[in-house]
Amino acid sequence: MKDQERLAALESQMSTLVNSQKEFTSKALQMLALGTKKIYSKEEAALFLNLDPDYLYQLKHHGKLKAYKKKGQKKIYFRKEDLEAYLLGDNVEEIQNDDYDAFEQEILERWKK
Repeated sequence: MKDQERLAALESQMSTLVNSQKEFTSKALQMLALGTKKIYSKEEAALFLNLDPDYLYQLKHHGKLKAYKKKGQKKIYFRKEDLEAYLLGDNVEEIQNDDYDAFEQEILERWKK
């Protein structure tokens, strides 16, 4: 009976390892694909910046990050150059605003709830 229990435990561990490997491979392929794109969806931009998509929308809503959408559509898109500028702080007019730190703190407080 112990051999069967050991075998079941090994099968369970193997299944877990296989699933985690599939997840890792999928995420790695997504990250590689992001490097070749110039325009990102909200979800892709959030992955690129390592942020929650809702937080990304808040950055857009408060003018801290530039976003685009086609007339008549709800889906928003982000350019890679704008995302990189946000990361590097190149967008001096918007990012080095005195209200930015207060804005960041306000958003962080909301996410803690």
